[in-house]
Amino acid sequence: ADGPATGTRALDLRVLGGIDLRLLPDRGLDLGGAWYGGLPLHWLSAVGEIRPLSEPRDEDWASAFGGGLVTTCGLRNVGAPSEGHGLHGAYSHQRARVVSTERVQDDGPALRVRGVVREGAALGPTLEVQRTWTTWLGRGRVRLADVTTNLGATPEPAPLLYHVNVGPALWAPGSSLVVARHGRTLARDPEAAAGEPWDEAPHPTVAPERVWEHELTPDADGLGTVVVRSHARGLTLTLRWDATTLPRVHQWVHPAPGVYALGLEPANCSVLGRAHDRAEGRLPVLEPGERRHTSLEITVEPDR
Repeated sequence: ADGPATGTRALDLRVLGGIDLRLLPDRGLDLGGAWYGGLPLHWLSAVGEIRPLSEPRDEDWASAFGGGLVTTCGLRNVGAPSEGHGLHGAYSHQRARVVSTERVQDDGPALRVRGVVREGAALGPTLEVQRTWTTWLGRGRVRLADVTTNLGATPEPAPLLYHVNVGPALWAPGSSLVVARHGRTLARDPEAAAGEPWDEAPHPTVAPERVWEHELTPDADGLGTVVVRSHARGLTLTLRWDATTLPRVHQWVHPAPGVYALGLEPANCSVLGRAHDRAEGRLPVLEPGERRHTSLEITVEPDR
């Protein structure tokens, strides 16, 4: 009725013994809040839930970044503003058409939501995402599956990054992080390169954000895996994703009091913008009519 999210939609899913979800159809059907046994898994910024911007440009994305457990970055730029596209692109400011909400049987009883999101212009390139969320009854498991299609007549750059934001209920001093089967860890900025451990939650301090990229090798099933262990809560959060279509993973840590966040970011691109990836010969492109399948799964369970 009032406030910065006036006029937008939210869809709440409740599952006994599972992960409750708050989906935001007017923010690309991204995942805002998520709770396991009443415990909030997500990180929220001071902005909170807010209506989408009509034409995000330059650094506008940051001013409307409410956080949430999963924020989608893309579909035409990820990272620094580049080639006329703003920070992290415009996907999370597109309004979804919700196709269905239903109870299903999929390896057990579950709730499922399907939606369609389009980003494009009447006479320009258009990318479409068919999005599916599933959360299961009786277990801490939620899954996102996307199919992105180039509906245009020409090849179109289509970088994509899922910003998985873990909140202070799990990411706090004493918590640890494991990136499975990873090789080098590359620092994006001087703060990340200063030697502060990336695999331990820092003590709150007034300092800038830090970003790393972890080079990894997928497992036999083509999956990448990152694990957050909250020793204080006795819980483990595991993020798995299809590393055949999302071969890169970045990590964002902001240690400042009042912010204090962890971002786990499976991606098919860098966080330096599409011009940088184009110059490196690594810019993801979808051909006309081409479809790309991407997925991730988040599970939460007590430590064993």
